Parts: sequence; structure tokens; C-alpha cells
Amino acid sequence: MAGTRNNRGVGHENGSVESSHRFLKDAIEQALLLRGHRDFDDRVAYEGFVREVVMRRNRRNAAAFRIEREHLKDLPVRRTTDFVEEEARVTRCGTFTVRSIL
Repeated sequence: MAGTRNNRGVGHENGSVESSHRFLKDAIEQALLLRGHRDFDDRVAYEGFVREVVMRRNRRNAAAFRIEREHLKDLPVRRTTDFVEEEARVTRCGTFTVRSIL
């Protein structure tokens, strides 16, 4: 398996995932600015607010996703083994190296 978004050995790069996360954070920030204040009655109210922002953003892709979903095949009954178990020494800092990748 070869990575398509990250540079080898640079774990902090997650390409499109990080980009999407940044755009979501910006959308939440804009929604808070439009709301006029950042105060919520409780955590449940804040989570509902964030959920609404996410749902609004996802609606833009709903039609395209619906079309693509029609062409998806069913998932296999069991997961395939898509990993290899390896032993690695953990440093005192909690890091480890596998195949020369930190």
C-alpha cells in the first residue's frame, strides 16, 4: 500500500483530511460570528449547534453522494486482514519506529 496524500515519514501531514477539518472549523467560527455570541446553556446545546453546521455542509454533497451510493457494492461479511503486526521498541518519549518511519 502506498500513501497518496502524505509525505513519507511526515506524520503531521494528512492532506485532504486536515484541509477539510480546517474548513469545518472556519464554518463553525463563521456560524458563531453570525450568531452574535459564543455562550451556550450547556454542552448538549453546543453539540447541537455544531451538528447543525455539519449537516448544513453535508447537504451540499448529498445529491452527488446519493448517485455514487447506487454504484457501491455491499461490504464483505468479514473484514480482510489489511495490516501486518510488527514488534517495535518504544522509547522513553513514547515514540517508536517501524520500517524506518517514526
